[in-house]
Amino acid sequence: MHSYQAVFCDIDGTLLTSDHRITADTKEKIRQLHHSGIPFILVSARIPAAIYPIQDELGIRAPMISYGGALVLDENRQPVLDLGLSQSLLPALQKALPPESPECCFCTYSYDTWIAADKCHPLVRQEAEITGVPAAGGSVFELLAPDAPIHKLLGFGPCSLLDDTAVRLKKQFPQCAVYKSAPHLLEIMDGRASKSGAIHSLCEKLGISPQDTVSFGDNYNDMDMLRATGHSVAMGNAPAEVKASAREITADNDHEGLLQALNRLFS
Repeated sequence: MHSYQAVFCDIDGTLLTSDHRITADTKEKIRQLHHSGIPFILVSARIPAAIYPIQDELGIRAPMISYGGALVLDENRQPVLDLGLSQSLLPALQKALPPESPECCFCTYSYDTWIAADKCHPLVRQEAEITGVPAAGGSVFELLAPDAPIHKLLGFGPCSLLDDTAVRLKKQFPQCAVYKSAPHLLEIMDGRASKSGAIHSLCEKLGISPQDTVSFGDNYNDMDMLRATGHSVAMGNAPAEVKASAREITADNDHEGLLQALNRLFS
């Protein structure tokens, strides 16, 4: 059996169950890996402040990949890779987005801050509840330093509206990465950012080869990560296209699919 030197793991839909929990046995397995010297690296489109508590719950201090690869932090939470959009692009992006409504809104992220024009919007409050990180309400240009990068714009809305928006933005802003991370979520980031690029940067820092690592994911934004590592595992709850990009398929996130695969790979 191959001796893998690091694990890269998506959070939502992979590590977490549908009700946003980590099972006790999964926690114990991850702690065992960590104590044996195998870094368990969380990879997510989330803001870093929504990843720290998960690391704390797992009892690990390891590097992390946030914002889908736009911001990579080492085990001391210092930047290894920092790719963001300039604030100068923001007015044009905001003009191209659908108007805010009860069904749709967009938020802006930079480091550990996320900003919503209306922090009481039901969709913003729902996201804050899931991640445990409250939004700041107001203008990006008032709340961020002028040179602060924009690591992500996140849109909440109906699937068809976000699909149409994504098609339009990809044509209008080729310098941006635009993709759906869930049917109701649209991510907009610097086009240089990717989970695979972040993995390569971290592996270089750790002195290991991506071929000696394993990745776990469940959604379309995990596909380049699943292709970047020596071994890859798609969750049972992943769409067919995502499963096809992985070397192995495990059970879904509500039946300890991650734990089952970790037990097979690290017995």
